[in-house]
Amino acid sequence: MSARVILKPQVPDDLRSIVDYLEQFSIRSADRFLEAVFRAFDDLAAKPGKGSPKHFRSRRLEGVRSWAVPGFRNHLILYLPIPDGIIVLAVTHGSRRIRALLLART
Repeated sequence: MSARVILKPQVPDDLRSIVDYLEQFSIRSADRFLEAVFRAFDDLAAKPGKGSPKHFRSRRLEGVRSWAVPGFRNHLILYLPIPDGIIVLAVTHGSRRIRALLLART
C-alpha cells in the first residue's frame, strides 16, 4: 500500500502563487520547484516523522511538522503526519506568519 498525500484545499493556490512568482525570473526554476515539491510530498508521506516538529501554543496546531523544499530552502511544506501518510496544510515562504496561516486553515 502506498502512502497517502492529502492536500488542504488552499495548497494548490499556495503552489500556483509560488510558481507564478518564480516564473517571473525563470520558467526552469518554477518547473524545478514543482518537481521538488511533489517528490518531497511523496518522501514525507513515506516517512511522516521526517521534518522538524513545530511548537505552537494552540492545541489546534499540535503535531505540525515542517520540511524545506529541496533546492528551495526558503519554502516550507507544513504538514501533519497521519498513520498512512501526511496532510499537507500549506506550502509557503518561511518568512510568512506561519502560525496565523495555519490557524486560518485548521
